[in-house]
Amino acid sequence: MYADFTPEHGSDTLLLRAVRTVVGHGVTGHWSGDVPHALRQIKAVGDVLSGLPASGPAPHRGTPPLANGWTRDDGTVPAGGAGWPRLLPHLTALARRATVPFTDESERTALLHLFDALASGPLAAGTATLRRVVLREQPLKQGQTPQRRGEVHRCGERTVVLLHSENVYDSTYQHRTVEWIGLDHDPSGAFGAVGHFTVHRSEPLAASLGGDRLTELAALVREFGPVAWSPDAVAELAAAPGCGPAQAALLLLGRPGGTLTADDLAECRDVAGLTRTQVEAGEQRLRALPADARYEVAAALLPADTAALWRTGPDVAAARAGWTERFGGLVRLTEDVDTVALGIPDLSATEAVLNPDRHAWLSRTTTQRVAEQGRLTADAPEALPRPRTLTAAVDGLAALAYGLPYGHPLRAVLPAGQVALRARLADPGLFLDCGLSWPEKGRATTAARLRTAYGLPEAGGEDADGLTRAGAAFVLHPAHGDREMTLLRPAGLTGPDDPAIGLVEGIVGSGAARMLRRIAALLGGDLTRALAADGDFEGPAQDPTRSVPALVTEVAADRGIGADAAALYLQLLALPDPTDRSTARWTGWKPARLKKARAELAATDLVVEAKRARAGRGLFLPGPWLALKAPALPLEGWKSGFYDVTGHTRTVPLLPVPELFARAWERVRSGDVPAYEELTTRATRKGRARG
Repeated sequence: MYADFTPEHGSDTLLLRAVRTVVGHGVTGHWSGDVPHALRQIKAVGDVLSGLPASGPAPHRGTPPLANGWTRDDGTVPAGGAGWPRLLPHLTALARRATVPFTDESERTALLHLFDALASGPLAAGTATLRRVVLREQPLKQGQTPQRRGEVHRCGERTVVLLHSENVYDSTYQHRTVEWIGLDHDPSGAFGAVGHFTVHRSEPLAASLGGDRLTELAALVREFGPVAWSPDAVAELAAAPGCGPAQAALLLLGRPGGTLTADDLAECRDVAGLTRTQVEAGEQRLRALPADARYEVAAALLPADTAALWRTGPDVAAARAGWTERFGGLVRLTEDVDTVALGIPDLSATEAVLNPDRHAWLSRTTTQRVAEQGRLTADAPEALPRPRTLTAAVDGLAALAYGLPYGHPLRAVLPAGQVALRARLADPGLFLDCGLSWPEKGRATTAARLRTAYGLPEAGGEDADGLTRAGAAFVLHPAHGDREMTLLRPAGLTGPDDPAIGLVEGIVGSGAARMLRRIAALLGGDLTRALAADGDFEGPAQDPTRSVPALVTEVAADRGIGADAAALYLQLLALPDPTDRSTARWTGWKPARLKKARAELAATDLVVEAKRARAGRGLFLPGPWLALKAPALPLEGWKSGFYDVTGHTRTVPLLPVPELFARAWERVRSGDVPAYEELTTRATRKGRARG
């Protein structure tokens, strides 16, 4: 069917590029290069769902038809795994992108072809009569795979089209099941069983824009071209609570998923008058929001009267109202907060912990149980925290506590984030796979070593739920063969000094145990004080002249230097990132004052002057140097006792900055002064005189 349909600018490659501009990598599947396979398949599927018989090649003769009252068409539709069905809910946002003046003309044409192909028939009906299904079927005799790609099956007014297949294996790779991905259209909306198949998964599909409006919009674009750009619209949408110029520009450009290439980013930068950094900041924040809600806001820019788009422009008022309804109550990091400089590893996790009631993994619990082949499953997967998301949330809170200046409004909500995380981790039925199952050295698994440490038998000991408790903080569960996996039970940890942490760290190594240490840090007082810290002044706590002025005076008197030099010395002693640019920002000093203070400090034996890669400064503490790679900043080895230095991420203290200054100075006063290690050698013996 439609084998000769080859419109200009209709190839799969071009269409995929055009739709990903809007939905990003939310659309996947197997696309067919320079062939318009997706468009051919869409047109053919639309025909058969409308009642026309499939007219492609006949079904495979060796594959039997379905039973239970189902019939099979004598022909097939073009088969293939392009993920276009998932575009249906986003047609309004795609239509809006087709009207943007900066859309590549070939991509605009590809979108119009898509609208033409979808416009007729049930695909764009927008009613609850269509669903995407994953149907499971056992192989035929002798393990042969049924050949059903492109088959069309009917039962009364109901039609099921099988688009492509995948093989699914169990954990032993010995038992195979065939999965068919297809579309199920039932005008009654009742659906139900499909022949002998098992309906493994299904999801409703409803087009967000009907066929008549798709046809109308395509005609208007072809007649009048794209809609004029309005800078005022950016400013109006940016004023929505929690929005900003970059996020508003991305939405108005029809890019709710952000940019994918350097050319995409250049479009946003040039059109909206933003810098690269601003665009990237907007992308970060936009992607931290739920995808479907973003698409809905972008779709709201298309007026109900399609033709009004060319008269009065996009419906910014509707988009702003939609934004406010969905995101107006969120605690958000505004676009002027430099998340990269702060060292926030995952903005989505960080904003989630600032809004715990909006996220199931923070606000709900779920039961976990051992399923087939030893897999641990959750009854409500959305309520199960991912360990990496948890640790990213802890890192995000710590980065905000360290980086936000005192007096910043966001500081007031940081303690609540820790409270929410602690409450979720206190769930006695929460088990996390933190990567602890495999030891750093040796062949014995972590589970085997924990059994020895806790006096458990070499095997067995399971409770009624199939899990074996190893102390209060660890749970073992069966895996492939006789192997066991080790899970963390965070409710069993007593704090960052719990002996269980040291025990497992000695088995898996400090790198693998970092996730465990971050989770345990939530239970300690250091992070609690850091999150609650806020001084009687407004500004960065990293300026010791404001956060610890008495300590600056003490250091100056003890070391015989001026107050400014003493302040710089404290920053070098205590902080992981005292670059020249940062010290200037923290103190607010003018260049001449900074230069004088640095020169005074450099004239002492307290520091050394040098040039070191990526250091961002010229003064250093004497002693070993940790030349860490990006994104981490290199720093002196003497300071590694103050924070968890991983070498993979920016180093962020878990202490209030004033305490950090005090601890560093107390360490110096106790005699542990930064210095190079002395190398002790034996004197060589004199050689014998030779006669």
